[in-house]
Order: sequence, then structure tokens, then C-alpha cells
Amino acid sequence: MRALPCLVYAALLAAAIHSDWHLSRPGHHGGMSGDWALHWVIAVPVFALIAWLVSREPAATRWRAAACIIVGGVVAGQLLEPLFEVLTDGVGWSWMLLDIRWTAFAEFMATGFVTFLLGMAWKSQSVEGPPNGG
Repeated sequence: MRALPCLVYAALLAAAIHSDWHLSRPGHHGGMSGDWALHWVIAVPVFALIAWLVSREPAATRWRAAACIIVGGVVAGQLLEPLFEVLTDGVGWSWMLLDIRWTAFAEFMATGFVTFLLGMAWKSQSVEGPPNGG
């Protein structure tokens, strides 16, 4: 996968990670909180799409493309974006390190990884066919 599409997909994953935080966090926060216990379900379509995009790559570059998208999205969505909030919005460093934020992120990513791996397994079977030609 070329660098530009990889970065675009990583940015979209970062947006999904940040959106998940808004869906999951409790409280009012200016109307930008969902306090939704099932926030992690948005990881299913997001990571299914990533699996579909990556599975279209040549076999030799699939995992490199997946790493680019997922690592890039995680760094931007869970590290850089909260850091930006700390530096520009005047919230304290504790805002970036809230247990609830990291719990929501872990739930989102666990659901996402399972979806991604199942999607890759399913797509590789449908593309490459059954083993032994038959």
C-alpha cells in the first residue's frame, strides 16, 4: 500500500478511536459524551473495513499495510489527539491518562483486533480458496 492511502486510512481510524472516546465517556462535557456501554461496537465495521482494504493488497505487503494503518491510527487517535487537547484546551495531563479513557480504548481495540483477524482469515479463504486445490 502506498504511503498516502495508508496515512488517510490511519487518520480515519484515529477519528474512530476519538469518536469511541466521546461515545464511551461519562458526564456531560458540553454535550459531547455518550456514556454508552456498548461504544466498542463501532470497532466492528471500522476494523472490518480495514481488513477488507488490507486483504486487497498483495500477500507480501498485507501485514505491513495493516501495521501502517493500525499503528498510525492508534498513535494519532490515542496519543497525539489527547496531547493536542492538553496543549490547546488547557485540560490537565490527567485528562490524557484517565483510567476510563484507556479502558474504553482497550475495549475498542480488543473488539477491533478480533474483527480484523476474523476478517483477514475469512477474506484469505475466499480469495485463495481451500487448501490442496479442493
